[in-house]
Amino acid sequence: MVGPFCIAVLAANVLEVLPVDRVILVWQHSVEATRWEEEYLATKDGLQLVSARIEAPGAGMEPPAGAIREEGVWRYRPELPLLEHVELANSTFAAGYSLCSGSTCRPLASIVPLGTQAALASSRCSRLPSPISHPG
Repeated sequence: MVGPFCIAVLAANVLEVLPVDRVILVWQHSVEATRWEEEYLATKDGLQLVSARIEAPGAGMEPPAGAIREEGVWRYRPELPLLEHVELANSTFAAGYSLCSGSTCRPLASIVPLGTQAALASSRCSRLPSPISHPG
């Protein structure tokens, strides 16, 4: 069940509210080619970074103190305040981001083309398009 707040994708001419209150942002480290994941929760005051997972450290990005290695992945809980938004590089020089919820992943490029600056934010789910009902 989705709460009153959902994850939104923002860009210059795009506002797409996803019908989920949690999303895992997935990307490939551009130098080390290892998987990185950050899980965000939409709240009324912004995005909460709930957890992070790193396949392997590299190129100046090490898992923080307290990270635990489980099943081949470093896991940790970042201690950050709520975030108004999360800027995404969305560069054409790296593999793109994916947005995952449950067992479904969607490339960010299906919403915002690579090379276009984008961000994640919290939004009221009421901004979702209403279902269209067809007369029976």
